[in-house]
Amino acid sequence: MTDQETVAAIVDVVHTYVTAMTAGDRPALERIFFEKASEVGHFDGELLWNSRDAFIRMCEEAASGAANVSWSIRSLAVHGDIAVAHVEDDWAGMRFDDLLTLVRHEGAWRIVSKVYRVQS
Repeated sequence: MTDQETVAAIVDVVHTYVTAMTAGDRPALERIFFEKASEVGHFDGELLWNSRDAFIRMCEEAASGAANVSWSIRSLAVHGDIAVAHVEDDWAGMRFDDLLTLVRHEGAWRIVSKVYRVQS
């Protein structure tokens, strides 16, 4: 993969992540997250440490029919077959900073973990 192809593939995963998270699209989220992925951050003053499936359930419960999802990649670092993307996005009426770690495995970029914070 060229550098441009790598960035485009990661941007595609991030786009799928944000739109599937907002829509509560389980199949899409399962496709882009490794089964053992985790989601960690403070929410309502408590540290949440969710499995992929617990995170997906939260997305399903908070799903909105919003056609336009606001998000941007604030930074992206790629080192061979690993990457970290800082994504700013809206979910369930809140603005988040998400750090996604990704690994390219069997020809596809997938999310290993998500660490987040709710912006004040």
